[in-house]
Amino acid sequence: MKKKKKALIVLVVVLVLLLVGWWYLFLGNKIKGASAEITKGDADTKALIVYFTRSGVITAEGSADAVTSASMNIHDGVTEAAAMQLQRLTGADLYEIRTERYYRNSFAGTAATAWIEETLNMRPGLAAKPDDLSAYDVIYVGFPIWWFNAPMAIGTFLESYDLSGKTIVPFCTSQDNGIEICMDYIRSVSGGAKVLDGYRINHSSDEDIRNWLDRIGVAG
Repeated sequence: MKKKKKALIVLVVVLVLLLVGWWYLFLGNKIKGASAEITKGDADTKALIVYFTRSGVITAEGSADAVTSASMNIHDGVTEAAAMQLQRLTGADLYEIRTERYYRNSFAGTAATAWIEETLNMRPGLAAKPDDLSAYDVIYVGFPIWWFNAPMAIGTFLESYDLSGKTIVPFCTSQDNGIEICMDYIRSVSGGAKVLDGYRINHSSDEDIRNWLDRIGVAG
């Protein structure tokens, strides 16, 4: 009888810990005020830059991301800066992908959530997204490297649309990892789109980026 009681107590404790852990990692505050509107570039552009950055999905402003060897690089604002640099060079329209809920501000909390999402191939919900991407022929997709892959929110976004006949141009920000480690994932979530060779923007000059765009045959 005592053994059964002890086992029941252990089970209850484990369940409580699991529930608390799930709440902490996946039930952060909902992101309010996210917009589906796209920031316009050149009037005649047929290109769109979409990007995901940690600075847009954590609750506290101005906190620095930590780096753990090569496992997860999450630098606040770096991907946004890269996206804006690319917009300046291409004249493309611009849109930031934001998840439905905030990730935890602490590095450990964000890293744990991202690891579970990546391991289980989860698709976090989005706070908003454009209704239609039919006006675009080329879609640049930017992201930081999380656990040797693109964040799962990238899959949520791309899988929301019929991308048949479109061209996907991936770019990432990372200190340690090249974009090659996540290209299979990007191809798998891009539907019928043509996926061109991606590029890691890491303190890249305008000339570096133009050379990449020339190499893959995209006007910059």
